[in-house]
Amino acid sequence: MSRSRSFNRFHRYLARQKRRGLRTVLPRFRDDHEVMGSPIDHSKQVLNRLLGQEIKLDLQESEV
Repeated sequence: MSRSRSFNRFHRYLARQKRRGLRTVLPRFRDDHEVMGSPIDHSKQVLNRLLGQEIKLDLQESEV
């Protein structure tokens, strides 16, 4: 077997071992991942930003 082929095979083997190790560790953190992976509701931030813009416009109109 040539050196580069054995090098590639060895690194594929190491990657496989690493994936197996991660699979055994990850189920403990699966609940945290599901919470972190859930969609974030940005509606409050958008409403607050729009309200702030409306207040700025009202103040500008009242100054004129």
